[in-house]
Amino acid sequence: MTVKLEVDSKQLVQQLEGFVESLDELTAPSVLSQIARATFSITGERFMIAADNYARLNPKKMHHVYEWGKVGVATSRLFVLERSQILYGNLVVSGKFLPSRMPVPINPQLLQPGKTGKTVSSKNIFRNKADVMEAGTPVSFQAKRVLAFMGGSDIAFIAPGTQINILHPGGIQTKNAFASFMVEWYTKNGNVIMDASGFYDRLANDVSLVLNSNAPSITKVRAAVTKIADEVDLGVVIR
Repeated sequence: MTVKLEVDSKQLVQQLEGFVESLDELTAPSVLSQIARATFSITGERFMIAADNYARLNPKKMHHVYEWGKVGVATSRLFVLERSQILYGNLVVSGKFLPSRMPVPINPQLLQPGKTGKTVSSKNIFRNKADVMEAGTPVSFQAKRVLAFMGGSDIAFIAPGTQINILHPGGIQTKNAFASFMVEWYTKNGNVIMDASGFYDRLANDVSLVLNSNAPSITKVRAAVTKIADEVDLGVVIR
């Protein structure tokens, strides 16, 4: 007795085509954008911690991007990271400075009553300290009242109407310090951190499950990648 079976090659081809299309979806712009979204969150979170550590070790370079006297303190950062753009899987990360909300510190010696019994009491807020000091922009202004400052070990006074010129607010070392650190850090650590994060391993595992299922599809691959990205996404701004 013999039995003749006809091979359903059409169904086989359809399954193979579905597999190939699903695999190709991993390089599609929509999927690459999801991966870039996760990359921003994973690397951005690590960068913020690294910046705090670097600032504590290099306060002269980084004091301007924190509130006064709070160098390296996470809750006193004057910067955030922004996910500026994702285009065809290319991720653009930008640093943005925040305005200072704390008054400029007054030298303790100026808080002691002088010969006239007066003390320095004015509290000014240098709102754009991070922007100005990072750019190394000279600051010029005309004194509206008598200004007192420490000149060496003595108190010096500046008369109203005097033109004040500060060539290096924050010190020479603050100029481009944050930008330089950010570029160097991402160049050295971006890919290393993603490799060590386990994200790619999870991605490969979940996509493999989809491809090995009975009915792999572009939609399922896209959904699997999006789900993983959603789990790590910290939003378009990391503080």
